[in-house]
Amino acid sequence: MRKHKHAHWFFTLCLFASIILMPACGQESQDGASSDLDAFKPFEQGRGKLAFSAQESSDAMYDLFLIHLQDGELFRITKNTYADIAPSLAKDGLTITFSSDKRGDYDIYTAALPDGSPKLVFMSSAQETEARISPDSTRIAFQSNIYGDYDIYTIGMNEDKPLRLTEEDSQETQPSWSPYSEQIAYVSDRDGDFEIYLMNADGSGVVQLTKNDYYDAAPAWSPDGKHIAFISKRGAHFQLYLYDFESEQESTLTDFTGTVHSPAWSPDGSYLAFILDQDGISRVLVTEPSSGEFFLVHEAFEKYAGLSWSE
Repeated sequence: MRKHKHAHWFFTLCLFASIILMPACGQESQDGASSDLDAFKPFEQGRGKLAFSAQESSDAMYDLFLIHLQDGELFRITKNTYADIAPSLAKDGLTITFSSDKRGDYDIYTAALPDGSPKLVFMSSAQETEARISPDSTRIAFQSNIYGDYDIYTIGMNEDKPLRLTEEDSQETQPSWSPYSEQIAYVSDRDGDFEIYLMNADGSGVVQLTKNDYYDAAPAWSPDGKHIAFISKRGAHFQLYLYDFESEQESTLTDFTGTVHSPAWSPDGSYLAFILDQDGISRVLVTEPSSGEFFLVHEAFEKYAGLSWSE
């Protein structure tokens, strides 16, 4: 079972770059950083809470942590002998949803913050991951490979049976809610490579957003609904990009010589948090798209995986 599960997560990591459970995808070449990583200024403009999954040391499991950005205070949410990953905060910051392999496969849990006990939301014999709470806090979107390929599902906070939204003969992953919980952005390889798609919250009205020969993943809808941040591998490394709905144009936000992943917007849409794995160091950074500046949030742990930012 463990070998089977790691095979799924090797697939998820190497294919979608959303979390890093193993170093098995290989170390990318670090031939000259595009910026002085030691020169990042600390992020002091922050408000709200930033949740992430992190591995404190190379032999530790992934646990959940929360930073209060106003004062930089760090709180541990979980400490277990199993992996807790892919956190998603409710808009008000009072509830967190995540996946845990405490039962052997990854299942979806939710917990009240700051210290509520985890409650099982949904489990199966497959892997349920990338759970995201809708902005109105009524439903959770997630990916599951219960029928072989990954598909997108949603489930009500107090429901037992999920609604399957995609049934393509392809991988459908990484759901991201629109600001008013009416649409979901997600990743699919139905056209032969990985692109960003949109659909209504009931699975109807599918629209392909990105159309290229590259590798697009990890969509994150801006709070005002005008942009989608995502990562794309258009060279040696995944970088951060921004899609503008009005102009239908994409812009590049990062140019590092390491891997960028897990974008998450600030509640007011002014900043984007992301994880940078470069030169053997994993960091949580923030960029201000309007200025192009970068700031350091945290770098004390071995690896970071998955971000969520709330009020």
